[in-house]
Amino acid sequence: MTNIDPLLLPNALIVIYILLLLVVEAINMRTLRNLSDYKDHGRHPRISVLVPARNEEISIKRCIKSLLSQNYPDFQLIVLDDNSTDGTGSILKELASEESRLRIIEGLALPPDWLGKHWACHQLYRAADGELIVFTDSDTIHAPDTLLCSAAALLVEKAAMISVIPRHILGSLAEKLIMPFFALGVFANVPLPARFRPRDVRLVSSSGKLMMFCRRGYEASGGFEAIRQNVLDDLGLAQKVAAAGMRYRVFDGSNNVTCRMYHSWEELHLGLSKNVFASYGYNVPMLFLTWIWIPFAFWEPIIALAVHRMPDYPPPLSLGLAAISIVASLLLFSVYYQRFKFPLYMVLLYPVSALLMAIIAFSSMFLTVSGRATWKDRKMPDRKMY
Repeated sequence: MTNIDPLLLPNALIVIYILLLLVVEAINMRTLRNLSDYKDHGRHPRISVLVPARNEEISIKRCIKSLLSQNYPDFQLIVLDDNSTDGTGSILKELASEESRLRIIEGLALPPDWLGKHWACHQLYRAADGELIVFTDSDTIHAPDTLLCSAAALLVEKAAMISVIPRHILGSLAEKLIMPFFALGVFANVPLPARFRPRDVRLVSSSGKLMMFCRRGYEASGGFEAIRQNVLDDLGLAQKVAAAGMRYRVFDGSNNVTCRMYHSWEELHLGLSKNVFASYGYNVPMLFLTWIWIPFAFWEPIIALAVHRMPDYPPPLSLGLAAISIVASLLLFSVYYQRFKFPLYMVLLYPVSALLMAIIAFSSMFLTVSGRATWKDRKMPDRKMY
């Protein structure tokens, strides 16, 4: 009686999983347009650029200077100092004294039923008078034509909302290991054509580093007021836009916008922990199963090839499938890292990235369940688990 190879089924499932990811990646790479491909539209509606800032003394000056250097003919720049306790306020006042287009407003006390950033963005919206509204984070740096390209993209695509995937600047080893893997996980799960025409608004995708709205679309969606306690503000706003029957689009902005979101493992852990469990709808079984499977899918083929003795030729089919999985995984990460300008040599460490991301995912769940999730020195609201 022929012995059944116990590795055959898991390796077959892993091959199918990774090949499906490659198919989705190929579709998305073809669908995703570069923001820099959109040139001057000829029409220049007034833009309100809105920046919430809380304890951002490291990055705020570069961000504001890059926004003030935009070649767009008609825009205002409003920054809200959200009760910062570092040097953010003094830096903003110094910049405002040198540039009349920059307006600084002081954030009001945070109401009990709002998240901090959402409340800050709502106040900014109420102070804005532009026909187009841009929300961008204070850790971003913008090429001079970012507003011009963004306005052209929104107008050409007849969208109520666009969001821009930035180029992530990575410094520490933790950033290089985790941020590309995290970004790919968002990008490669669902084909963009399905996200742009969703039957279920939960399929939509967005990036919160730069979001542009036409005022009518923002107001029709309910804006930040409608998602005041939704941790995933970019997804929440895109879902509201899609639910209202309006168009939204996502663009590759790696030629226009850069950012460095985190600077250490500690910052990464805190920042991603507030988001990952929320992206699963606070569904414990779904997160648990997903993040047991993903490290297994990327580690098992390597371990199988490393420890299995092959006295016979040809080797078992399962080992051939394991080899295919490894090659397909390297291709999956290489294509994405190349497109979004991540260090290509880090592709070789993709199994380590998968393991670290799983640790963050489970940490996100445990911190949320225990009520200990925080961001910017503010406690995240309690959530109902499923």
